[in-house]
Amino acid sequence: MVNRSIHWLVLILSSPSFLLPQLLDDKRQHTILMQGIQYTLQQEYDSAESEFQLMIEKFPAHPAGYLYLAGMLQAKYTDYGDSFNEKRYDSLLNIVEILSEPLINNTSTSAFGYFYTGSAQAFRSFTKSENGNLPSGIYYGLSAGKSLQRCLESDPNFTEAKNILGSFYYWRSKLAWIPFVPDRSEEGIQLILESFSHPYEKHLASHNLMVIFTEEKRFADAEKYGQIMLAEYPDNRLFLWNLKTVYEQWNKNEKLKVIIERLLKSTLEAPTTNHYIEADCRLKLAQIKIKENKHREAAEELKKILALQKYVGKTKGDLRKKISKAEDLLETIQ
Repeated sequence: MVNRSIHWLVLILSSPSFLLPQLLDDKRQHTILMQGIQYTLQQEYDSAESEFQLMIEKFPAHPAGYLYLAGMLQAKYTDYGDSFNEKRYDSLLNIVEILSEPLINNTSTSAFGYFYTGSAQAFRSFTKSENGNLPSGIYYGLSAGKSLQRCLESDPNFTEAKNILGSFYYWRSKLAWIPFVPDRSEEGIQLILESFSHPYEKHLASHNLMVIFTEEKRFADAEKYGQIMLAEYPDNRLFLWNLKTVYEQWNKNEKLKVIIERLLKSTLEAPTTNHYIEADCRLKLAQIKIKENKHREAAEELKKILALQKYVGKTKGDLRKKISKAEDLLETIQ
């Protein structure tokens, strides 16, 4: 229970979505930022990078461009599961923290400073945990929570901090059996719900709510937010994956089959194929087809998984384990 709760605490603080401040005063900056986010959600990463680079060029002293460029790199890595330029990523986050200091030291802008700092710390939590350094991931995750709490102390109406902070409260509450760790899970969910209507926060709030409601076995609620997002971004692989998880745990096999086929199609059509996700989808489809007594079709899916052997060690996720399961399953139906 402890390891699982810590895992989700780190994961949710480092979600491959965007943490956004109050509306930017400069309309040009706001427009560029929104376009970059739109491209990212459409999984057009090169276009998104161009927008964030333009933002840095036009507003070099503001931390937003650097933060969201780092966020885009994180989202791209999570989606494609291939190489990740951690040096560039860390450099961007260093700049965010440096540029946030003057904001923190000014009473009128301290909430913004704490927000940007907390966001950078949350992203660091992601890279540390992804690289297997869970203690550092936890450290930066807790630091992010503290910074976002300070953000709300400076400005109780800072909606964006409520989103990520609500997630922090929820997952930390999984450790509430430990002395001095309060159960603030309901408060956490309410904070995220408050942020959902904000134009910058809808996407991250939807992701957070899907993950939390799935954990709570409130599957209809989790499905609701997945459908909202996929109505706007039908090929977004993050929300397709989330909804796949919902239907798996909910035992909605017909809906599961449809969403897996959509996820597989989107994965194969991406500029870079995430072969781990491909293998996972094909394995699930094979299992469904076996239950339907369609062994020939199941065998075709399993053989396609075996053909991914050359990608072992080159993608995020344990592809070898998926291939091993495919081999075992193929033996049972031949």
